[in-house]
Amino acid sequence: MSTVAGTEKPSGFIMPKGEKTAFERWMKYLGIPVALAVFGLLYSVPTPAGLTVQGMTATGVFLGALVLWVSEAIPTYATSLLTIIALAITGAWDENSILGVFGYDVIWLMVSAFIIVSGMEKSGVAKRIALFMVSRFGNTARKALLVMLFTNFILAFIVPSTTARAAVLLPIAIVLAQAYGAVPGQSNFGRLLMIQELQVNNISTSGILTATAPQIMAVGFIKDLAGVQVSWMSWLIAAMPVAIVTMIISYLVGLLLYPPEVSAPKGKGIADMREELKSQGKINKDEWKALVIFALTIFLWATGPYHVKMFGINISLVMTAVIAATLFYLPFIGIIDWKKTSIPWDLMIFSCGAYAAGMALEKSGAASWGLEKIFGAMDLTKINFIVLFAIVMFIASFSHMLFTSKTVRAVILIPAIIGLAKITGHNPIALALPAAFTIADSITLPPNCKPNLIFYSTGQFSVLNQLSYGLIVLVGKWLVLCLASLTWFKWIGLY
Repeated sequence: MSTVAGTEKPSGFIMPKGEKTAFERWMKYLGIPVALAVFGLLYSVPTPAGLTVQGMTATGVFLGALVLWVSEAIPTYATSLLTIIALAITGAWDENSILGVFGYDVIWLMVSAFIIVSGMEKSGVAKRIALFMVSRFGNTARKALLVMLFTNFILAFIVPSTTARAAVLLPIAIVLAQAYGAVPGQSNFGRLLMIQELQVNNISTSGILTATAPQIMAVGFIKDLAGVQVSWMSWLIAAMPVAIVTMIISYLVGLLLYPPEVSAPKGKGIADMREELKSQGKINKDEWKALVIFALTIFLWATGPYHVKMFGINISLVMTAVIAATLFYLPFIGIIDWKKTSIPWDLMIFSCGAYAAGMALEKSGAASWGLEKIFGAMDLTKINFIVLFAIVMFIASFSHMLFTSKTVRAVILIPAIIGLAKITGHNPIALALPAAFTIADSITLPPNCKPNLIFYSTGQFSVLNQLSYGLIVLVGKWLVLCLASLTWFKWIGLY
């Protein structure tokens, strides 16, 4: 990955190319012609009624880029640059808006997150934490995975942001991967660790109402449009069992897909790691500085909704990250300089292209048009509730592949599903609330959400790895939701 000239990259950011399977090689060969064919077809065929030419073009660019991202026929950052060019010259989105994506909060958040990671690594505190975790709990690869899963889950209660939790766990995950000798792109342990982290990040969010703002928005729609007030505890009671079972499915599916090739930390026994931890002595000044900055960052992220009451001002998630990054650079306070900072700029370019493509779909109306067509093509008034429930949950869960914004999905899906429930004569909350439990199910592709991009930047897994793993887990969650509609949701009086 690209870094500042003249600096050595931390091993957590190196992305060597591993051996590709025959299927991956075929995808690489066919990626470019298939992408061109998809784009050419959608660009040249007549525009369907209700969809603008701009929307049709944006869809063609997005799907063509999706083929290239999945097949990795060319580097993902090159695909994003081509996407930016294609959106501009075809008129799918205006040039100023496309180029303005580089100023989006996600880009600044990721830049700041990697400055924080660099500071944590330079201080040595991340290594100390990883040694403690592995020596105390992670004497096997499976236990280490469970420790990270549990930590991610607990953070969901106190840090109301999927992206903030990803930024908190990234440096620990990187050092843990290094402890197990996980070579990026070649290690099943590294692959499983990073994909599992992004999956648990999103899945645990679905169990806690306040873990992401769009879920709160969904509850607002349910109150205003269906007349039902959903409390924090009622959401937890209904959603948490589904989330926990889905996390178990994620863990087990991951072990089947990518069985760890190591059973213990590479080159060291647990006793050796404990000895190394002991040899580090007491926490030094740089470690204390890093810990204080890190603790301040977590505190500001966790208390986001209360900033105005506490300080009289609101400090956003992104600005908190920028403040933390700045502190790492300041004289007497900081511990790194620019030359010791490793920022994967290729990830920034990849993110810009991905977000530009997703925003073009939304701004052109193509995303909402596609959703309306999916619902409109089905005569859902003549089928029983369980079949209707299964159809709605499937669409809701996989809608993130059509547009990336959780907020947009909440705005489009929840009112539409409430209206559908009323038309079909069913209790609106019986469909709308479980659908709200899928808002955070963005686990299939790196561009789906910010945590995906953050963990993808480690180079431990490919787009195809995440896609195949994510699809299987989402099908599992869909089946769990369908089972819950027959059992758990009835038992707790949801409908």
